[in-house]
Amino acid sequence: ALIAATKMGFDVTLLCPTPEYVLDERYMQAARDYSAAAGSTFQVSHDIDSAYAGADVVYAKSWGALPYFGRWQDEAPIREASKHFIVDGAKMALTNDAYFSHCLPLRRNVKATDEVVSSPRSLVIEEAENRLHVQKAMMSTLLRGDN
Repeated sequence: ALIAATKMGFDVTLLCPTPEYVLDERYMQAARDYSAAAGSTFQVSHDIDSAYAGADVVYAKSWGALPYFGRWQDEAPIREASKHFIVDGAKMALTNDAYFSHCLPLRRNVKATDEVVSSPRSLVIEEAENRLHVQKAMMSTLLRGDN
């Protein structure tokens, strides 16, 4: 989603708890390059309020901190301290009446509250349906042996 959004010229703010949670540098550099080529912005923020302020779309996705890969117990205190990063109604109220998106499956009330996931501004079901059609097309192409 990050690469697609920056490639299409979206202004993107990547919100994560600490610098340890930024993505692998090759993806970060690709996002910077695509944003520069499109004349859009790409920034990283660790400040929840400023990251949500004025957003048109909130795409929630979680991942682990690269320095802790394979070391769940070492990362556990950071995850515990970052529980307030959950997408909730108060954060969505800071946006520009943003849509909420997630690729599913999603742990409700862990990554986003029921209020957000079930809201009229949530696109999660549509996104999951679109993904199904793309997956079917890919399988069809692979099974036919198309190049």
